[in-house]
Formats: sequence, C-alpha cells, structure tokens
Amino acid sequence: MKEILNFLIEVNKLKEIPRTGLLWLGVKNPSTVAEHTFQATLAVWLLGEKRNINLERTLKAILSHDLCEVYGGDATPFWGLLPEKEEERKEFLKKWIRIPLKEKEERRKKRFEAEKTCLFKLISPLRPELKKEIFSSWVKYEKGVSPEGRFCKQVDQIAGMIEALETLGIKKRGWVTPWWEESEELIDDLLLQRFLKTIQKKFYNQKPKNYKRDKDLESTLDFILEIGKLKKMSRLYWTMRRVKVPETVAGHIFTLTIMAWVFGKEKKFKMEKLFKMALAHELSASYTGDTTPYDKILPTNRKDRHQILQKMVRLPQREKRKIFLKDYREEKRALEKLTSKLRPALRKEIIQLWNEYRTRSSPEGCFLSQLNVAAVLLQGLLYEKRDKNFSAAPLWEWAFEVSDDPKILKLLEEMKNKFYPD
Repeated sequence: MKEILNFLIEVNKLKEIPRTGLLWLGVKNPSTVAEHTFQATLAVWLLGEKRNINLERTLKAILSHDLCEVYGGDATPFWGLLPEKEEERKEFLKKWIRIPLKEKEERRKKRFEAEKTCLFKLISPLRPELKKEIFSSWVKYEKGVSPEGRFCKQVDQIAGMIEALETLGIKKRGWVTPWWEESEELIDDLLLQRFLKTIQKKFYNQKPKNYKRDKDLESTLDFILEIGKLKKMSRLYWTMRRVKVPETVAGHIFTLTIMAWVFGKEKKFKMEKLFKMALAHELSASYTGDTTPYDKILPTNRKDRHQILQKMVRLPQREKRKIFLKDYREEKRALEKLTSKLRPALRKEIIQLWNEYRTRSSPEGCFLSQLNVAAVLLQGLLYEKRDKNFSAAPLWEWAFEVSDDPKILKLLEEMKNKFYPD
C-alpha cells in the first residue's frame, strides 16, 4: 500500500503540469496534462462505443499515455526546434514543423526511450501485475501495436486539436493549422475522419469536401465540448477553504479514474464499468457547477463561512436526507440535459452509472463512492502539506465515517503514516 500511495501522489502532479503546445503560444493557464487526459478519455469512450474494439483495453491505453510526463514533463515531438523568443516562436508555430524522415524517426526513438525511462521510474515500485498492465497499455498507445492503441493515438490527436480550438478559437486559426495538418496525416480511421469533418463544420461553418452530415457525431462533439468546461471549473470544496490554484473538476475525475484502475482490479470488478462510472460521476457539474452537500446552507459572509469549515459540517439525519434528495434531483436534471442528444443506449448508460454511484446501489457504486472520499482526502493532505493554514481534519472525519471497505481503510491508514510520521 505504501508503494501505491506514493504512485498516486506522483500521478497527482499531472494536475499541475501545463500542456506545452498551448503554453508555447502564450496561452495563460492552459489545460493540464490531467485535464487533457480526462477529456481525451471521455472522447475515447464515446467514439470507441461505435467501433468494434475492446473498450477496457482502449480506456487503459488512453489513461496511461501521458503518465510518463510526471517526470518528463509535457514534451512535444518538436522539443529543441523552436526559437526562444515568444513572437518568433508563435510565428514559427503557424505551420506544422516538417523535418526529414530519418531525423523524425531518430527523434521519435529518443523520445520513446526517454518516456519509457520516466514511466519505469513511476511504476517500478508497483506490484508486478499492475506494473505490467500499465506499461503494456502505454506501449500499445505509443507503438500502435493493437487496434486499441492505434485508435487511442488518433483520438488523442483529435482531443488536442479540440483543445486548441476551444482555447484559441478560429480567429487565430493560423495557430491551429498545425493540429489540422498533423491530424489529416495521422488519422486513417474512417469514423475519426468523419469526426474531423464534423469538427470542421462546427468550428468553421464550412462543408468539407465529401461531407455527409452525421447527427450522432455532431452530438458526440457537442458533448465533448460541454464537458470541456470542467477543465476550468475549480472544485468548490477547495475554493471555499481558500486554497490557492485548486484542482479542477476534470483534474479530480482523472485522479479518481486512475485510483479506480489501481484498486478495482484487486476487487475483481468489471474494469470497463468502473472506469465509466468514475468518468461519469461528476459530469452534471457541467451545468450545475461544482457543489458540496452543504454549500447552500452556509453563511454568505466569507469569514464566517471559513470559520465553520474548519470542522466537519454536521447536520441532523433528516436535514442531510433533504439536501441529498434536492441535490440528486438537480444533478439528474442536469445530466439528462447534458446527455439529451446522445444516442439512447449511451445516454441511458451514463445516467445509470451516475445513479449507481450517487445512491451506492451497486457494489461498484458503493466502492467508488468511498474511493472518491479517499481521493478528496489525499488532495487535502497535499494542500495541508504545502499550506500550514489549511487543515485536513474535517476530511479525516468524513473518510473514516463513510469508509468500511478493507482496501480503502488500509489506504487511509497508509495516508496517516505518510503525512503524519510522528
């Protein structure tokens, strides 16, 4: 458990590592690696449902693809080729950087070896089975040696382009051009080629050559764009406690999904279902905003509210039930609105997974709900470590009050040993 906790602490750093491509273009506060992975993983889920591939292996490939960046940072294929001055660099980046094939292959091999070294450093302490699974998933993505790996790599490229369009918009289309050029060269999957045309029609209001409207792909794109808002939505629990630069909802979902992978295998759960449930559990925040069970009943005065939050907020059981039902209905309406244009089977699946999590009405839902509390506690402990004015005491009370799973109780005990060694 000690090794697993250290792994999770290191992976948590991806919530603070910015995406280099947008940073080079002068974008302030671009998406982090964790936030990007969240959106790319949702895209893999939605688009992968339409393909005859193993979705569990596909989700593992996309979740693992940037783990090496914990130590290597968000490196791009063009590292070391760009001008140092910002304005020259911006101008340079308006075109896709083309280099000789031999040099391109040499750079790719060096990058692969460097990232492999970083990934080994991260996963080496883990139990052999999990270490092998993560490494194998990463290789499938990097080398494209499986249908799942090839599909993931192409979806990830599209997710990066969507991110650029979200951030830069079409007014700065010159800077987005390299993403288009690389996408058109890399993507050979027919479904994803049609999806590219859907993106082009959406953002540029132009019908691409041989364009044929696909309402399902349009709905999928709209959904991916809506949940993209979660990359900029700070977690309310932390903002109410005056945490500086808190994690976002997207960052939290990424952490929980990784934790679901680490612990779900040992619990013998169906991993595809557990991954999807983790990804779906807070999607309603796209419309409701991030919430807590008690934010609506706290004083409006910031000082009074902060004082109350130094301890765990305790309410009568009847009041807690009332608040739960109110929040449940609001979140369900929001999720129904968010998924309203998705194909019926997918819409039903997302809502059902969310419901199982929210009501703890399945073994997976009950386990993931407890794991979610552990994820919040871990983040709180990291904030407490960097800020002496922040206290994780209320989170400890919450965690021990709601947790009864032996694995999670063992994780909580290890957190106590790690963060309070004396």
